[in-house]
Amino acid sequence: MFYSEDEVDISNGISSIRSREAVAIDCEMVGGGSDCSLDLCARVCLVDEDEKLIVHTFVLPQIPVTDYRYEITGITEVNLRDAMPLNEVRERILQILHNGESISRVRLDGP
Repeated sequence: MFYSEDEVDISNGISSIRSREAVAIDCEMVGGGSDCSLDLCARVCLVDEDEKLIVHTFVLPQIPVTDYRYEITGITEVNLRDAMPLNEVRERILQILHNGESISRVRLDGP
């Protein structure tokens, strides 16, 4: 599920948070690699300062999952079958966080 219209202004075709002062983001990680030690993003949740849900979506990991870490994440293979690719999730969240402004110069790998 991605944001609802009452939470987000989509009048100009680009999503932006309406007058929100703060948001929180959480990512659930599953394991990848032969020893399951690689952390792979499998779910993203974004809420506002009132704990209203803005984004909740499963993310298709970029490499095969070798441990769903179900006891911690609650995620199964079924949850990820129709999951959104990480790049698409990232772009949508950046559009929300930057209130529809150009994000072409944003660095995703830090300063």
